[in-house]
Amino acid sequence: MGEEVGDASLEIRQVDTSSATINILSAEYDPTEPLINSNEKWVEEHEVCRVVGTSSLWRATFNTVALLLGTGMLALPYAVILGGWSALALLAFFAIMFCYTGSLLGQCMDQNPLLTTYQEIAGSALGLRGRILAGVLFYTEGLGALVCFLISVGDNLARIFPGVNSHLPAWVQFSPSMTLASLALLIISPTVLFRDLSDVAFLSFGGIVTSLVVVGAVAWSGSTVVGFKQPIPFMNLGNWRFILGLYAYGYAGHPIVPNIYSSMRDPTKFRAMLILSFTITTVIFSVLALLGASMFGKETLSQITLNIPRDLTAATIALWTTVLTPLTKFPLAIASIATELERFLPFDSNSTLHYVSSYTMRLAILGFVLAVTISFPNFGSTVNFIGASMTITTCIILPCVIDLVLHWKTISKVRMMVNIVFLAVGMCFAFAGTLSSGKV
Repeated sequence: MGEEVGDASLEIRQVDTSSATINILSAEYDPTEPLINSNEKWVEEHEVCRVVGTSSLWRATFNTVALLLGTGMLALPYAVILGGWSALALLAFFAIMFCYTGSLLGQCMDQNPLLTTYQEIAGSALGLRGRILAGVLFYTEGLGALVCFLISVGDNLARIFPGVNSHLPAWVQFSPSMTLASLALLIISPTVLFRDLSDVAFLSFGGIVTSLVVVGAVAWSGSTVVGFKQPIPFMNLGNWRFILGLYAYGYAGHPIVPNIYSSMRDPTKFRAMLILSFTITTVIFSVLALLGASMFGKETLSQITLNIPRDLTAATIALWTTVLTPLTKFPLAIASIATELERFLPFDSNSTLHYVSSYTMRLAILGFVLAVTISFPNFGSTVNFIGASMTITTCIILPCVIDLVLHWKTISKVRMMVNIVFLAVGMCFAFAGTLSSGKV
């Protein structure tokens, strides 16, 4: 809605986050125009205010850790076996890079209160093309994550229900894991049709709890039955290129970082929150990686839950947790993608044709995810590919480019060198990891 106040035309835009509603006042501002040209002066000349959120430091930390902990952590013990326990230094290096580039996004929002999303930040530096690129990366990575979720669901269900194909018609040619993944997707398909996300928002709650349940189940299995006796190599440097995407995928989440920034009561604590969040996450990742690798050694699979002896209660808990948690993410993830695509529908938003098209689109996205999953059913290779090709681009390369474009005249030489180094490293990691992803 708009309101004339003096000579300025003010527009109120509303952004919903997990803990607050933020109102941004703008006056004929186009975030797709490069900020380095005229918009920086525009921001200085107009009184622009951001109504901050209500999240404390600790609540924002909880939300960020919940964002980072996910299915990707299941592959970390496998990564340690491939690269050696010294490869945990590489994991820590990824944490530092991702934490730093996340803070760059926060600094962009500090200097321009009109920016509220990852796409707007990219657009402010690179124009409309940057905004489109950021959107494409975001939604492509989101679809890739759903593929990883579904592969994990199928593999873990096959562990719970072995021999399921023996009870199905002979014409079913899928593997047991893909058969069960298809059935699981069919069961949850009605939930992706919800248009009011508040109806399914509760499904995303508890990400930290469920992730810690998996870590606890692995630790319990090792301490009671399996033991921690398997040797872990010190270093397999030649294999490090195979684990770049696995590590990167674990820290994916930068497109949501601006929402967390906006939700904070005191945004000046944003950097401290990121440091705390990435520290906690890296500790959890490292513990799970070392526990799993020392339990199963060279027999470690790309999902540590598949290694736990099936007759243990801890295995049942871990397997079902690993199945149910990803399935709860489908409604919100598909809704976020479909909502963007619905803007291009040529029908009135309240018309029957719009609703029918919307439901068809959501089911089509679900079908696309299933088709890709069936075509590429290897969990480790898929995670590595998405992490190397998309996550590194979204979370390392693009933020460094944005900061260099927007602030190259004002930042210190140290910050400029860090940006250039991380940009070069990110490009090398993305190239090497993507080429090696099929061999994981």
